[in-house]
Amino acid sequence: MVSIARLENKLVVVSDPVGVAAYDFDVGLHFDCTHPYRFDAEEPCVLRTGPIADYDAEFEDKLAMGLRLVNSPQEHARASELEAWYPLLEGLTPRTEVFDSLPPAYRIEAAFNWPVFMKGSRQTSKHNPDLSVIRSRAHYEQAARLYREDPILHWQKPVIREFIPLQPVRGQVAGKVRPSVEYRSFCWHGHCVGWGRYWHQVAPYACADEAAGQALAARAAALVRVPFLVVDVARTADGRWIVIECNDAQESGYAGIAPLLLWRQVLARIGTEGA
Repeated sequence: MVSIARLENKLVVVSDPVGVAAYDFDVGLHFDCTHPYRFDAEEPCVLRTGPIADYDAEFEDKLAMGLRLVNSPQEHARASELEAWYPLLEGLTPRTEVFDSLPPAYRIEAAFNWPVFMKGSRQTSKHNPDLSVIRSRAHYEQAARLYREDPILHWQKPVIREFIPLQPVRGQVAGKVRPSVEYRSFCWHGHCVGWGRYWHQVAPYACADEAAGQALAARAAALVRVPFLVVDVARTADGRWIVIECNDAQESGYAGIAPLLLWRQVLARIGTEGA
């Protein structure tokens, strides 16, 4: 059931539980909230309703209510679509090509060495290794057939990325690629308001140069310039930090970040966005 809550008289959050523990969080249980039914101006607003099928329509719908989503449609696209944020982060993230349709294997072989990383322009198919880490031409031919039938991937532009081995961590998550030293950063107007382990399902991990990963996430956020942004970064097997991807933070799960602390940080930043 959709809830409209004004947190601490500072920010409106429109939420609808999606049934995923790493995404859902009831702000009304943790903050002083009112639940207005009228808005007289374009109040800042954040959506927490899961994947947004038509952001332009959602933006206009909220404007009609007197609310303005924190990310404009253009900013949402820049955060969500790899072909929009990749040119801004080239050199900080694996080399990438975006295709209008699944390319023949020879086109991949002309630009990359096997293995490659394959995904959609917005997301992977839940980190399914058979549709992510493509190890040979034969594997690609099989994965291409599955891609066309996959409910998550079939509507997205196919993306081929240079495969860069990441520093592995202990543990495995069934049906997903091998977990690595990867972190998620939530950025509010360029300031980190949440930082935590991406692979929250496995035993806690840490590394001595975590601050370098945070610095890279901050640099990426400054380049992408989206008000409410998620940046995922990872440590490579040879000790470098790279950007894995960006997303609109409204659609992103909290991963290993405590949502209560994240929202406290967001509220603390409101009014200082230009600082």
